[in-house]
Amino acid sequence: MALLSATVASNLPKTLLQCFSGDSTFSNLEQFIRYTKYRRERAKSLREAVLHCVEIDDDYDPYQHDKVPPQRVKKYRSKRCAVPWKACVDDATVALAPEQSAWYRLYVINRALLTNTKSQRDFRRRFRLPFQNYLELVELCKENGLHRGDFFHRWCGLDKVNNKKSSPIELLVLGALRYLGRGWTFDDIVESTCISAEVHRCFLEAFLDFGSTVLYSKYVVTPQNAEEAKTHSIEYEKAGFPGCIGSCDCTHITTEKCQYKLKNNHTGHNKKETTRTFNLTANHRRRILHSTRGGPGRWNDQTMVTYDRFITGLHEGTGLADISFQLFEYNDNGDTTPVKYSGGYVIVDNGYHDWSVTVPPISRTNVIREIRWSKWVESMRKDVECTFGILKGRWRILKCGVRVHGIDKVDLIWLTCCALHNWLLDIDGLSSEWTGGEVANSDESEWLGELGAHDFSGVNRDRIPNAILRLSNNLTNRNFDASGMGPGDDVLVDRDHMPINSDHVSDRMEDQAGQSTRVVKNLTLNFFRRKLIEHFHIMWSRNNIVWPQVRPTNQNGRELRID
Repeated sequence: MALLSATVASNLPKTLLQCFSGDSTFSNLEQFIRYTKYRRERAKSLREAVLHCVEIDDDYDPYQHDKVPPQRVKKYRSKRCAVPWKACVDDATVALAPEQSAWYRLYVINRALLTNTKSQRDFRRRFRLPFQNYLELVELCKENGLHRGDFFHRWCGLDKVNNKKSSPIELLVLGALRYLGRGWTFDDIVESTCISAEVHRCFLEAFLDFGSTVLYSKYVVTPQNAEEAKTHSIEYEKAGFPGCIGSCDCTHITTEKCQYKLKNNHTGHNKKETTRTFNLTANHRRRILHSTRGGPGRWNDQTMVTYDRFITGLHEGTGLADISFQLFEYNDNGDTTPVKYSGGYVIVDNGYHDWSVTVPPISRTNVIREIRWSKWVESMRKDVECTFGILKGRWRILKCGVRVHGIDKVDLIWLTCCALHNWLLDIDGLSSEWTGGEVANSDESEWLGELGAHDFSGVNRDRIPNAILRLSNNLTNRNFDASGMGPGDDVLVDRDHMPINSDHVSDRMEDQAGQSTRVVKNLTLNFFRRKLIEHFHIMWSRNNIVWPQVRPTNQNGRELRID
C-alpha cells in the first residue's frame, strides 16, 4: 500500500531546507505550511500501515484518551462437578450430585448406624467420633449458621446466587473429621463427597475457627480456683504429690507450608523441618487443662512457659492462690508433723525454669530416697507425654504434618484437636476420678522384698504397673559416673533430715488461724523439692503411696481401650 499519492508527494516539500532561501533566511511561509502538512500525512500513513500489519482496528486511535476502550466480552465457565460424569443407559453423561456420593449413602441417610454395633465401631475408627456424637456435632454446626455472620451461615440455607442449594453440611463435617483424623488431602475427600476441594477448604477454615473457640472453651476448661483444681489433683495426692495440678511439657508439630521469611525461626536445632511448638498441661487422666498457642520451633521449654498464662499465673500468684495442702516433715525431735502450704504446682522435666511451681526430678544424686522420688516423678510426668501420643494417634494430621498455608492455621488445628480429645475422654468415661490403683510398697504385695525393697523375681509382671517396675532393688545412682566402676557404698546410705535453713524464714507467713503457712510461689525450688521428697519418704514408709489406675468399661461390661 502506497503511503502517499504521487501528486501529493510531488507538490509537497520533502525537507525543511526547501523553506529557506539561499542566504539561509526564512523566506516562504506557505512552503513551510505545506511541509508540516506533508510530515503529518506521512506519519498518519505510517501508523495506518503498522496497525494494518498487526490486525488492529484502524478506527481506534490510542492517542485520543477521551475515547472509551471496547468492553471485554464476559466469559462463562462451564459447569463443573467433583465427579464429572457417570455412564447412563443411553450413553449420556450426567454430573453427580453430593446426594449421590458414597459417604452420603453410607453415613448420612443410612440409619442402620443407629443400631448396628459393627458399623458404629467402623464409623468411630474412620472418623474418630461415635456416630451419635457426630450427629450432635452436625447440630452444633447448624446452630452456629442460622444468622448472617455465623461460622457456617454459608452452608446452612439458600444464600447463593439464583437460590443455589448449598453443599450438605453433613458431608462437609465428615470431610473435616477425615482431614484431621487421617491426614487426607482435599482431593481425596472430593472422590467420596462429590464436593469440590475449594468448598472443603473454605469449610475447614470455618470449622477450625469454630473448634478453636466454641469447642475449645466448652471442653478445655482451665481450673480457676481450688474447687475446680481439686478434681484434677486427686490422683497426684494418692501418688504422694499433694497440691500438684498436672504435668507440663512442650511438643512440636510439623508445619509444611511455613512462609519463607519465618523458616529460620521455625527450624529447631534438632529438627530439619519447620515446626510449631506448643506448651500443654494435662492431668493424670490425660485430660488437657490448658494449652498455649503455637510458638516458633526454635523456642525451647523455658521460652514457651513464659507465654503460658496458666503456669505464669501460678508463678506470679495470680492463679490458684487459694489451694491449700499439707506436707509431712520431720521436726527437731525426729517426729512427723504436718505443715500447711498454699498455692499449686506442676511436675515437669529438667528443661524448665528453676521455679518452685515447676518441679522437675533430680538429675544428680546418690541418695536412695531422692532416686526413688525422682523415678516416681518421671513416671507421673509421663501423663503429658501419653497425652501427646494419644493426640497424634487420633488426629494424624498432627503427626504427618500440617499442609495448610499460614502458621495461624496450625494453631487453630492444634486447639481444635485438643477440644475434640477432651470430648472423646468424656464420651469414653475417662474424665471421672480414677478409683483404682496399686500400692507401691504394701506388705501384701508379692514383689515387696526385705527392708521394703522391691524384688520382682518370679512375679508375673503383666499386671504390675511400669512405674512400680522401675523401682527395682538396685536403684542406680544419678551422678553420671563414666568410669565404669559403679556406685560406691554411699549410694545405699540415706541422708539425715536437714532442718529448715535460716535463709527460708521469709518463706513463711501467718494465716488468720495463727498456723504457719508456706506459700509455694515464694519458696525456692531446692527447698520446696526437698520438702516434697521428705513427705514422699514418710508416706512411703507408711505404705500410703499408690499408683492410680482405671479400668473403664462400657455398658456391656467390656474394658474400653484408648485408641
